[in-house]
Amino acid sequence: MKYVNTGYGKIPFVSLLAILSISLVVNLPGLAISPIMGKLDEVFPNVTEMEIQLLTVLPNLVTIPFILCSGKICTQKNQMWILGIGLGIYALAGVLYFLANSMIELILLSCLLGVGCGLVIPLAASLISQYFVGKERTRQLGMKSSLSNFSVIFATLFVGWVASLNWHLSFIVYMLPVVPLLLMRYMTADYIDSHKILLPPPPLEPRAEPDKPSDDDIKTSVRLKQPASPNFHFQGSVAVKLLIGVMALYLVMTYATEVVSYYLPFDMKHYGLSTGDVGVATAMFFASATVSGFFLTSIISYFKERTIQFAIFLCVVGLLTCGLFHHYAAYILGVFIMGLGYGVVQPVIYDKTSFLAPTSAKSTAYFSYLLTCNYIGISCVPFIVGGMKTLFHAGADPNFSFIFNAAVCVLVLILAIVFRKSFIFEADATFAQPQKALKK
Repeated sequence: MKYVNTGYGKIPFVSLLAILSISLVVNLPGLAISPIMGKLDEVFPNVTEMEIQLLTVLPNLVTIPFILCSGKICTQKNQMWILGIGLGIYALAGVLYFLANSMIELILLSCLLGVGCGLVIPLAASLISQYFVGKERTRQLGMKSSLSNFSVIFATLFVGWVASLNWHLSFIVYMLPVVPLLLMRYMTADYIDSHKILLPPPPLEPRAEPDKPSDDDIKTSVRLKQPASPNFHFQGSVAVKLLIGVMALYLVMTYATEVVSYYLPFDMKHYGLSTGDVGVATAMFFASATVSGFFLTSIISYFKERTIQFAIFLCVVGLLTCGLFHHYAAYILGVFIMGLGYGVVQPVIYDKTSFLAPTSAKSTAYFSYLLTCNYIGISCVPFIVGGMKTLFHAGADPNFSFIFNAAVCVLVLILAIVFRKSFIFEADATFAQPQKALKK
């Protein structure tokens, strides 16, 4: 049997594949069908642009409470049940899409899709956090990010291709949850525990519920550059403040880059490009994010504490390229550059969240809070951009969304430079070690 290193032992490689297969479905709701949003104008000529965008917005809005629900009720004993129920609902929605023939039916199915996806999403990251530590965790979270983005590449290219044949065929991408459903037995605790090989844990990595020193003890430990307890992680109000900061960064960067899914189809259509061109351009964002995830540890090792700043800078350049230049090659280049930046920020934020979670039992809850911000960021794009268009009287400008979000990223970049030594904006490859975190 082939094994993979976890940082303190080994688990079967098939178990890693099973866990990573969950990532194939977490980014699909709404995003997968963005290339046909322009075509749905023709299929349903009497609906508005906002109604069509609801197919992207609603799955993410409905996902939010169910992400929180999953994080709240999920334990190591029932997490496989929750995962199975979520994947089953997800797959059922995928089947029902083929029977839908009206916009209201599509919107209702989008809500059902959000329910299933919301139950699944926190487990995609928390299962990795439970079985991997240190640099191995960073590596696998990078792989998770890459696979989730790769699935959207496949979906958007596929949707852009089959939309010309039959728009119903676009929804076949929502059948992907069948893959992790078939592999569930390999990610159960019983299977992994009966096949894993344990080694002594690395120093200061929590293996059980750690002692919880008071906030005063934590402040003293930071001042003295010493751990507050043998299993020290940031705890108490310190951990809460850091988690809020990481969540805020994730929300803003997700909002800024998701303009690709919402407005690129209409922008490219405005300049005479086809649905197929939109599919390729949209897929390019996730392709470059996939590349970043595969080489995450190498990227962090090269850029060190400047990693996040460089990634945000790439997002600024990509947004400006899409907003200022309107040729097909420019869209491809801009979206690719933007994806490279976001593909670094996303898994680094996952890794920071894993580090902040004091135990594996609480990692699902922590990731549910984080990923709620992700889907809030995705869902609020049309509302914020629409509101800013009204405020600045730019309703007819197809480029406004890209220029405005570039300005938002510039503000984040300034904060990242000013506070570059903080836990939130630092991305040294060794930041996951408690001793280094304390010195910061």
